[in-house]
Formats: sequence, structure tokens, C-alpha cells
Amino acid sequence: MSGSILIVDDDPNVVELITETLKTRGYETDSAYDGERALEKYDETHPKLVLLDVILPKKDGFQVCSEIRKRNSSEDTPIIMISSDYIPETMIKGFKAGAQDFIKKPFSLKEILAKVENLITQAEIKHSLKEHNELLEGEVQKGQDDYERINRELRKKILNMRTLFGLSQDLNRLRDPDELVHIFFLTIIGQLGIGSIALFSSVDEREEHLSFSGSKGIQDNVLMTVRLSSNTGLPQYLLSNHNIVDLNSPELPEDARREAQFMAKFGLSFCYPLVVKSKILGIVFIGDKVNEREYLEDDFEVLKSICNSAATGLENGRLYKELEETYLSTIKILVSTIEAKDSYTKGHTERVAEYASMLAEEMGLDKKEIDVVRFGAALHDIGKLGIYEDILNKPGELTKQEWMMVRSHPEVGANIIKNMKFLESACDLVEHHHERLDGSGYPHGLRDGEISTGARIVAVADSFDAMTSDRPYRGGLSVIEALKELEKQYDKFDERVIGHLADLIKEGRIKK
Repeated sequence: MSGSILIVDDDPNVVELITETLKTRGYETDSAYDGERALEKYDETHPKLVLLDVILPKKDGFQVCSEIRKRNSSEDTPIIMISSDYIPETMIKGFKAGAQDFIKKPFSLKEILAKVENLITQAEIKHSLKEHNELLEGEVQKGQDDYERINRELRKKILNMRTLFGLSQDLNRLRDPDELVHIFFLTIIGQLGIGSIALFSSVDEREEHLSFSGSKGIQDNVLMTVRLSSNTGLPQYLLSNHNIVDLNSPELPEDARREAQFMAKFGLSFCYPLVVKSKILGIVFIGDKVNEREYLEDDFEVLKSICNSAATGLENGRLYKELEETYLSTIKILVSTIEAKDSYTKGHTERVAEYASMLAEEMGLDKKEIDVVRFGAALHDIGKLGIYEDILNKPGELTKQEWMMVRSHPEVGANIIKNMKFLESACDLVEHHHERLDGSGYPHGLRDGEISTGARIVAVADSFDAMTSDRPYRGGLSVIEALKELEKQYDKFDERVIGHLADLIKEGRIKK
């Protein structure tokens, strides 16, 4: 509040008398002799109190009082009205206009001093309390803001933890290395907001080097030719330290620093190892953030978490691939055993597997479904292991009993592989590849929707190869002739599968 008191009266003698009296008490004063000038003075000086006569030229005291209150709605500035008309109606009108007190003319100077000092003291106390309250409100608001900020950060961290947990499960579950690397890159880019990333990894544990496995946001033509030895340089340093490394750090050993500086030329800034069971499987390199901000410790913790999950995923993928190769070797041995028993179908199984895989891919099946079709097709005749060779190689017509034995091979084959965890998904294809849509097939006489897509694909591939293969009793048909024969039997074979077979033949991808 300002230190002056504004005295407003149209009588200069009254103004002078009050001014002299207030100055003796140390108050500064200012004056106005009409309502309009009083408002101008108020705007100029912002006084700590106003002594205001009711009867004024241009604007009366009630109007002036109301205007001041519009400018000062919090009523910090006390207003004392002076009037010779001391009736209740006048006082009520004054109080409604915003006055705090009334003084009747003729007035006592002692009364003026007492009321001025009292209202100024009250105003100062009120102002002090208001400032203190605003300070407290500010502190409360600051505390509330801090609480909300911490709450937001906490919610964000919880969300990040949930997201990272879900991504960790995804990375651990993925078996396709290309898909894993793709998800891995997108995860890091999304979580950290980086502009460039590259990965060097080793899929085979027997490899003694890390090869380029992919990148985003950088020119990788040169990197594709680079290999990092697993036992020296930067990989060995990362394996022993297992922490985030600044590629421009002068503290790196010479051989590690040389490789780090080479990677830094591609706009990469930091790296972190992918380690499982004390063996380095890979190194991820990251560039700066897109928003050009510095990395925080939380950022690096997120990077470590994602990388550790990816390392587990890579190791699982490697083990899965080894297991898959083992099973494929087993399948090849079984297939060669089948073909050794049935000399007339040499190469049949391999061709059926190839045709079926091409059809499955052409029909838009996913990788897992294509693998099941491939395995099912490769094993579709495995049940012939339980049939005597003289029956399989009999040149003449089979007896009813011999034919029943031959017709049993789908069920026998399914029983052979049903307890092999890796191959159990192919049981359906092995057991039902001789079923037909019109119910004329075997061993169960299934119809239409009862036969899976995979079994329908193998049925077409099997019949197509049988028609185009030479037999002792007939020569094989051409691919076009075989296709026409299949197209005559839409009641038995899936029309959609045959359509895709026709496309493959027209494109020259299947020919004999």
C-alpha cells in the first residue's frame, strides 16, 4: 500500500484543516476537489485511505466510492465518507457503495485521527494476512504441483515398467531372429526417442565374431561388411565391464577405443552388450536422442532392461533353431527310411513338402503355419514304416487286406509323431492328407469343414506329385495335365488350393 491519504472535499478550508492535522501524525496526503479529479488522483497515487465527502461537483461521493470499489474489488483501501446528512438512509447508501465508516459534519479532528488510524491499522493487518495467506496458498499450490508432478512421473514409470515387462515377454518369446531384431529396434527407439541404432550379434555359439544384424537411421553399407572379434577389442571390454560405454570415451583400452571410434563415425554414441551366461551374444549401438537432450540415468536403465530381454530372446532363438535343426535331421532320416522301403516313390516326400510349402506361402499363411505344413508334408507317409515292403512294392493289384493296411498308414503315421513335442502340430496333416471334401477319403471319411487348411494343402500337393510321377504301370502326367485332372475334382479337393497351384505353374515356379 502507498503511504498517502487522499482527502476529497469541495471546500478547500476543510481539505487544508484535515491535511494539517494528518501531517502532524506523520501521514502524507493528497487532495481533490471534485469527483472526477478524485478518481484520477486515486489511479495516480493508490492511497492507503480515502476521506471522501458525499456532496461533490461532477460526481458525488457515492459514485466515487462505487468507482473506487470497481477498481479495488478486494476492498484493501479503506474509505471514510464525510457528510452533514447523518441519517440512516445516507449511511446505508454509503455502506452499499463500499465505504467502511462515516464522519458527520461538523467533525472532530480527534475523531478523524482515531478512525483513520484504526482503519489504516486494520487495512495493514488485513493486507499482511492476505500476503501471508497468498504465501501459504503458494506453498500449498507448490506442494500440490510437486505432488501431481511426482504422481505423473510415478505413473509414467509404472507404465514404462508394465510396457517393458510386456516387451520383455515378447522379446523372450520371439523365435524368428529377424522379427526379434525388428521389435527390439522399435522398442528402443520408442522408449528412448533415438534417431539411430545398430546391432552386431552372433546366432551360432560356435562363431567367434559378431556380425552386422541390422540398423535403423544410419547408412549401413559399410557396417554390413564389418565383423567384431568376440574375444578382443570392444566386445571383450564390454563383456568384462557389462555396462553402458561412451564410444568417445578416452578411458577405453586402445583396441576397444579404435573400434568404438570407428562406430562413432556413423553417428553412434553409446553401446551396451547382450550377454547370457557370461557369453557375449551381441552389442547394440545407439545414437543421440532426436530431441538432442542428454541421456538420463533412467534412460540407460531402460536400455539395459530391453537389451537383457533381447539377449535372452536371442539365446532362446538360437536354442530353438538348434532344436529345429535336430528335428529336421530326424525327419530327413525318417523320410529316407520310408523311401528306402518304397522304391517307386523316391523323392516324392521331398517334392510334396516343397509344393505344400509354396502353396502355404502363396495362400498367405504365417511362418509358423507354413512350418507346420512343411513338417506335415515331409512326414505325410511316415506311417508306411509299418507296412511290409512287399506290399508297398507290389506291382499288381492289392488284395482287400493289403489295401486296408495301406489305408491305415495315415493313422499309423500320426501315432508315430504324436508324442514328439516339436512335431505334434503336424499330426492333423499326417492323419488327414487322404481325406476328401465329399467324404470319400480315409481313414475317417471327413467332409468339408472337418478337414483343416493344412491337410487340404498336403492332399493337393500329394495327389499332384503322384499324378506327375512315373510308375511301373504308367507314365507321369505333365503339370498341365495333372492340374486339369485336379480341376475336375473340386468336389474332392479344395478349389482355392488348386487355384494357387495353377498360379504357381503359370509363374513357372512349379515345373517338372
